[in-house]
Amino acid sequence: GDALVPILAGQLAAAAAAVCGPTGPFELSAGFLAAGALAAGLLWKENVADAGAAGEGPSVRDAVATVRGDRKILTVGAMQALFEGAMYIFVLQWPPALAKGVAKVFGQGAATPFGAVFSCFMVCCLLGSTTFQALAARGVRTERKAAGTMGLAAAAMAGAAVSAKRNAMASLCAAFFAFELCVGLYFPTIGTLRSKYVPEGQRAIIMNLFGIPLNMLVVGCFLSIKKLGVPGALSVAAGALALAAAAAADLAR
Repeated sequence: GDALVPILAGQLAAAAAAVCGPTGPFELSAGFLAAGALAAGLLWKENVADAGAAGEGPSVRDAVATVRGDRKILTVGAMQALFEGAMYIFVLQWPPALAKGVAKVFGQGAATPFGAVFSCFMVCCLLGSTTFQALAARGVRTERKAAGTMGLAAAAMAGAAVSAKRNAMASLCAAFFAFELCVGLYFPTIGTLRSKYVPEGQRAIIMNLFGIPLNMLVVGCFLSIKKLGVPGALSVAAGALALAAAAAADLAR
């Protein structure tokens, strides 16, 4: 279901852009947000926390001590930070990379079908999540799936960086589709690993801690985007994915 919604959203965004220009998808999204707000306001019952439980949760110091005391937690957190950091870099770099490829093949001024491409990305995500289920049914360990996912993602992103440098549209699309397949594999994989290795009582705060290096990676990349360019940013993402693959391989041993 999570994949089917954005597949449809890509098609709706493309239609809105064709009618209203670049602002069309944003205007259309406002309607869906208003409908969501209305549904939440009318149907979502109040969820009040137990007042006596306030202040009893784990502290940041406790979470840091837990991470330092268990290498596997550190490995899972590093995988999440590195993969998702690379994913956010990809999210902001695939449109200019693809637009340059389209311009090279079809000439300057040719329109890039961003909505259709996004829908294709989401189809690849759906295939990835389906692949996870198929591998799980065959008894493949989640740690091995993680190592394969990270390795394939690193190879795909490295291919994307090379293709973006040459503005080779066909190989660029193939690399992006392969990476999105890995994204579909990644989310059920990392969710399973978190539930297996990270203590439930501290899971939220530990994962938030790993959000710090994730954001540092993304912000650092985009503060340097004028020097890096699109191929350089994708190369940074490929390097982060290679480190994630090394961490996954260590976990799978």
